[in-house]
Amino acid sequence: MKIWLKFCFIAGLCLVLNACAASKVTLPSEEEQKARWEKFITHTIAEKPYILQGSFRFGDKDNTNRVNYIFWSNGALPLRVDVMAGVGASIAKVREDTEKVLMYLVLEKRAIRMANFGEINPLVSLGMPVPLSFYEMSLLLRGGFNNVLQELHLDSVKSKKAKHEHEKYTYYFSSINMDGLVQLNELGMPVHCEIDNTWAFDLQYEEKNAMLPYRVVISSLIGDYKAILLVKERSTPPVYKAEDLIFELPKGTEILDD
Repeated sequence: MKIWLKFCFIAGLCLVLNACAASKVTLPSEEEQKARWEKFITHTIAEKPYILQGSFRFGDKDNTNRVNYIFWSNGALPLRVDVMAGVGASIAKVREDTEKVLMYLVLEKRAIRMANFGEINPLVSLGMPVPLSFYEMSLLLRGGFNNVLQELHLDSVKSKKAKHEHEKYTYYFSSINMDGLVQLNELGMPVHCEIDNTWAFDLQYEEKNAMLPYRVVISSLIGDYKAILLVKERSTPPVYKAEDLIFELPKGTEILDD
C-alpha cells in the first residue's frame, strides 16, 4: 500500500511539473509577430559621440586569440579604432571613412589602404575573419544590427510555441548585404541571427539598457571558428574634432594599397 501511494505521489508530481512547463509555452499571435518585426526595422540609434571599450576573443578550438579594442566616433563615419594586445601594447590603429580604410600595423610598421565596402574585409588582415567591417561592428555593439543588414525585405515568417520569447518567430529576410534569418525578443531586438548559411550571431543585452548588447558570439556554421565580442565600458565624450579621428603614420612606414 505504501509503495502504491508513493507511486501515485510521484506520478502526480510529474503531472504538475509538466503542466507548469506547458503553461510557459505560449501560442504565438500574428499581431505580436508583426509588431516585433516592425520594431526591429524601425529601430534607430542616436548619432552622437561615443566610446566603446571591450575585448574580442577569436579563433578555433585549437587556437584562440584575445585582443582589446577601443572604438570612437561622432556616431557616423569616420570611425577610429585602436586594437591592443592583452597587456595593453598597441597592435593596430584604424581609421574608416566612407571611401577607404587605413590600417596601421604597429609591430610590422606597415600600413594598408583599401577601398571601403570592397571585396576584402579589413579585419582579415588582423586574423579576424568575421563577416563585418569595423563600422558594422560598432553599429552592432550600439544596438543597430538592423542598420548592418540595410534595406531589409521580409520574405517569410515561421512561428511556433516556445519557452523562450525569441524562439517564437523566425523571420527570413533578404537585404543588400546578406540574406538570412533572425529571431527577435519582445522589444524587437535580435537575439539570434544567421546570414548566408555561413555565420550565426547570438546576442545578450545589458540589464540597465535592454537595447544595448554587451556580449555577441559570432560562430561559423561551416567550421569551428568562433568570435566573442564583449563591451566592458561605454561613455559619451564631447564632440570630436576632425584631428581626433586621424593618426599620423610614422616616418618610414611601408604603405600598401589594396
